[in-house]
Amino acid sequence: MFCSRARQHGTLPLLSNLFKKSSKPSLFSSNSNPNISNQKTTTRRPTSLATLNPQETSRTISITYSPVASICSLLSNSVKEPVKIESLLEDYKEMLNSDIVLQVLMNYKQLGRVKTLEFFSWAGMQMGFRFDDCVIEYMVDFLGRRKLFDDMKCFLMTVLFHNGRVTCRAFSICIRFLGRQGRFREALCLFQEMETKFNCRPDNFVYNNMLYVLCKKDTSGELIDVALSIFRGIELPDTYSYSNVLVGLCKFGRFETAIEFFQEMGRAGLVPTRSAVNFLMRELCLLSAKEGAVNEVRVHGSRKPYTILVPNVGPKSGAIRPAVGVFLAVCDLGLLPSTFVIIQLITELCRLGKMTEAFEILKVVEERKLNCVAEGYSIVMKALCEYRLVEEASHLFGRMLSLELKPKLVVYNSLICMLCKVGRLDDARRVFQIMSKKRCLPDSVTYTALVHAYGEARNWEVAYDLLMEMLGLGWIPHFHAYTLVDKLLGEHGRIDLSNKLERKLESQILHKHCKAGQLEAAYEKLRSMLEKGFYPPMYARDAFEHAFRKYGKLEIARELLQNMDKAREPSKTEIRSS
Repeated sequence: MFCSRARQHGTLPLLSNLFKKSSKPSLFSSNSNPNISNQKTTTRRPTSLATLNPQETSRTISITYSPVASICSLLSNSVKEPVKIESLLEDYKEMLNSDIVLQVLMNYKQLGRVKTLEFFSWAGMQMGFRFDDCVIEYMVDFLGRRKLFDDMKCFLMTVLFHNGRVTCRAFSICIRFLGRQGRFREALCLFQEMETKFNCRPDNFVYNNMLYVLCKKDTSGELIDVALSIFRGIELPDTYSYSNVLVGLCKFGRFETAIEFFQEMGRAGLVPTRSAVNFLMRELCLLSAKEGAVNEVRVHGSRKPYTILVPNVGPKSGAIRPAVGVFLAVCDLGLLPSTFVIIQLITELCRLGKMTEAFEILKVVEERKLNCVAEGYSIVMKALCEYRLVEEASHLFGRMLSLELKPKLVVYNSLICMLCKVGRLDDARRVFQIMSKKRCLPDSVTYTALVHAYGEARNWEVAYDLLMEMLGLGWIPHFHAYTLVDKLLGEHGRIDLSNKLERKLESQILHKHCKAGQLEAAYEKLRSMLEKGFYPPMYARDAFEHAFRKYGKLEIARELLQNMDKAREPSKTEIRSS
């Protein structure tokens, strides 16, 4: 068609030959071209590019006039019998108009790309490229979707050469397609030539597309100052103008300027887009997290290089405060960020210990009935427990129950651990009971915290019961928790309970080894149990036998199993009681 880029796509050198009458252009491969029926129906003529979306042409488009059907039929048949398009469409020269050209172009699925471009080139030569705006816009979109950017620019120059008119919408389409493909300089050059070469003053739609390309698509950051100068040239910036610049400034780390733009936007009575607010708040939260981060520094001065951790002691910009201000400001305007950004904001506030601001954000989330309210409560609850704010945590926990939010296991564990650390065992046990009523299964963290707390309080009965209950659920207690309870039992002369506890623990460890397929560890554990006179219950014995049979090593364990069965006969009563 126009240049080397077009030849790479296999297109015809059509429009480049408009300034001279050339020979027949070469063809390239095309799609199947079924004949179009000569059906007469009436359709309303498209009046905007939105109605001319090429994606909508996947279905059969009805033909408005019989000349359109005839032209499509002739072009489709000419694929099998190549004929010069000048002679093929000689009878239709006088009746050509923009509406007929547009209807033929919209049937490119049936004609194929080659015939569509060939027809448009011929029609342009016949009409001197004096098309209606919708035809120009449709053709620019057609070329942009096929990444024929050199052809697209040559087409605009051809229209200009024939004193045709190119609309702002056509330029917007070109700029957007060029930006999506990373051709930022070409898009900027086309934008700058609009007034000087095409005598077309950009409107807000063109400005916004240019800012979209420079701020959102460009990743180098070299053109952000150009974007700011373009923005200042807009007579009346709108929501999208500000939003594009906001994203670009945050993207390249110019947060102070971004906040100034946000405030300026508020004074102008404009509301930013939701995506721009999300981007701004997310970047501010990330900046706040980096301010307190620990950096890794590689030391190369010694014989063997090593890495040390160095806290970030640089100047703090306090990025979390403007993030909260942005959130509250957009909420007053009726716009809410995404739940992901809200959770990110609450998490960062809790990390910094700014619980007042976190409660304020959580209140807004609850009032607006967002689906992230449960997760927000959980994050704030964990932070309150970490800072041991007992009264605030208790109040918020009661609030969660009143709202029927069903706290997660991590919330229960955080609350129970906090209450145990401050010595409020009755409250911790009460939370544990609520946990059971709400059918939230405890884990080893829950039991370990309670066992340690009651053990430190010298309440060996409750500590022993909790440890046995933990073992019954299949959880292996921490060594220090078991040692603490065993020591208390010995101090109170309960050797029988100490032996029972040890036998239960040994059986549970044996069962765990068997389930994990750790045959050697299971064999040694069972052998040591038998030496101590401990005989595992039937479920542990069956698990041991099943594990060795599964891996084809039952013969290795058979002697040990037989010794265990013989020893169990005189001790059946004892084993049943255990």
